[in-house]
Amino acid sequence: MAQGRLNSGRGIGAFFRDRKAAVSIIAALSLPALVAFSSLVAEYGHGLLIKTEDQRVADLAAYAGALAYNSVGTAAAATSAANNVAALNGVTSANVSSSVVSSPTGDGNSAIKVRVSSNLPLYLASVVGGASSLPVAAAAYAEMGAPANGCIIALSGGGTGVKVSSAAGISASGCAVSSNAGVAASSASNITTIAVNYNSSSPPSATSASTIAAPAGKTITITKRSTADPLAGNAAVAAATLHLHSVEQIGSPAAPSVTAGTNLTFNSTTFGGTMPSGCAAPTRSGATWTVTCTSGGAYNFGSLAVSSTATVNFNTGGSAATTYNFSGGVSAISSAHVNFGPGTFNIAQGVTIASASSGSFGAGIFNIGRTSGNCSDGGQYSLCVQSSTSLSFGGPSIFTLAGGLYAGSSASITLGSGATNSFDLGSSSNGNAVQTASSSNVLFADATGAVSQFVAVGNITAASAACVSLPDAAAHDVNGSIIANSASNTTFGAGVYTVSGYLMDQSASGGGGCLGSTAGTAGTGVTFVLGAQSTPSSGTCQGEVICVTSASALSLIAPTSGATAGLAVIGPTDGSTAGALFQSASSGTLSGAVYLPNGPITVSSAASLGGGSATCMELIGSEITVSSASAVGSTCIGLGGASGGGAVTLVQ
Repeated sequence: MAQGRLNSGRGIGAFFRDRKAAVSIIAALSLPALVAFSSLVAEYGHGLLIKTEDQRVADLAAYAGALAYNSVGTAAAATSAANNVAALNGVTSANVSSSVVSSPTGDGNSAIKVRVSSNLPLYLASVVGGASSLPVAAAAYAEMGAPANGCIIALSGGGTGVKVSSAAGISASGCAVSSNAGVAASSASNITTIAVNYNSSSPPSATSASTIAAPAGKTITITKRSTADPLAGNAAVAAATLHLHSVEQIGSPAAPSVTAGTNLTFNSTTFGGTMPSGCAAPTRSGATWTVTCTSGGAYNFGSLAVSSTATVNFNTGGSAATTYNFSGGVSAISSAHVNFGPGTFNIAQGVTIASASSGSFGAGIFNIGRTSGNCSDGGQYSLCVQSSTSLSFGGPSIFTLAGGLYAGSSASITLGSGATNSFDLGSSSNGNAVQTASSSNVLFADATGAVSQFVAVGNITAASAACVSLPDAAAHDVNGSIIANSASNTTFGAGVYTVSGYLMDQSASGGGGCLGSTAGTAGTGVTFVLGAQSTPSSGTCQGEVICVTSASALSLIAPTSGATAGLAVIGPTDGSTAGALFQSASSGTLSGAVYLPNGPITVSSAASLGGGSATCMELIGSEITVSSASAVGSTCIGLGGASGGGAVTLVQ
């Protein structure tokens, strides 16, 4: 028994001292951990491979999405492009997400972010109790560089687009040249711009020693994309168009209705007629007559005719409260002169000044009908101021001229003074609101008061070497056209000009000696809204709603503030295809947008528009054509809404 216990004890010690089975036990205990670690290494490596593949797809999808967003401008377009690229690389749309975000570079640009995700199955890891799948994802950011807005834009998809030929040039150093058709330069012509957007089957072309290139130190981006009308839906354009329809309905004011009175005649030695009660009998000193009426009264007359070197000073010391009613007309002929003090004047048959005579009126209210006889052009006007004569009105005054006015050769008319005048001009029997002959001079004082206006029914025409100075006014409503003929001078006071017809300027360099104007055609702070209810029926300007030829002193500058800031010309938006022609307008200054959404814009025959540090010209038409050594220059950054062509860069 003792021996058995001894042997038993010796067996237990030997067992613990025996290491023959240790490796097997350790291996058995370590095997699960080893399998788990091996699966982690293998499947983590596989996960890295899948993540790399997802990153490649995310990069491609983000870049494609950014290009699509630049082209179309919607997040939906970017998402569609990203999904399509992912699908081509075996990733379903459920595993792709895209969004427009701020670029992670912090430079203020936007970016397209695309996230691609995968769910990697884990086979070995699940054996040892690990997860059955591993989520893998990758993200990419494609930044869209600041786009170039369009300043030369051809909206029609069926025309010639933007075309430059015959040694002409477009310089748009800070904006895009955009066309819904083609873009082409030929015959030693050049387009200099930072971006070209086109939407034709053929890319922009430059042939015969021509170039389409970026300014020095910059790069050019050429993109096939459609270009939206940047002013479609613009509130100022919509309001201007609505007001245009109202202007097209304006009619001439009525002639005053006046109780008949006694006719008065004066010559250098005799007087004929009877003065009404309140007016003393005229007195004479030499050939000068003096008429005195009690201030503040209302006096009825027939007609007043002054002739044969006589001068009549008609109540020149009276007050503005006095009313003068003439059932006939007022005339001065044969070197005669008639001068009135201030007051209200109701003259049924117009004012006629002829044969080296003159007339003057103090400030007042003037309601004047048409003359009974014809002026030199065969028409009947409210003011008929014949050759080498003058007529002036003090101010501020209110003018209601049922038949407009005529200024004969070398005649001058001054209407009002100060800043708060008002004008309502009707149409003559010839259809004119303002008609001038050569070397005449017409000046309208400003109309910027609270109740001031400038309204004209009929054409406003500056004849050869004539001067017409239109007033500053918030609104100039013209139910007719404005025409500046050769060598004339036309000054447009600040404000919006709503013209139912057309604007034609053939003024060349202009004459001199104008009242309150400069040579050529000039206007600062002006916007023209043109309706094209009529256009020239023949000649160079046929069919054009704005036509500028031989206007070396043209200077039109759009307002810099207010509703129409930056808008120089708003053409018809109702479907009229009347166009714009700028021809032989060397050194012309045109600052602002010229907007003809349905009409072509043509610059030809060595015309030069825009350019210079102070100008910001933008041309928006159905087609844009620049030819024959003409030059179009813009220092603008372009109008919003026609953007595109911003560089796309993967940034993260």
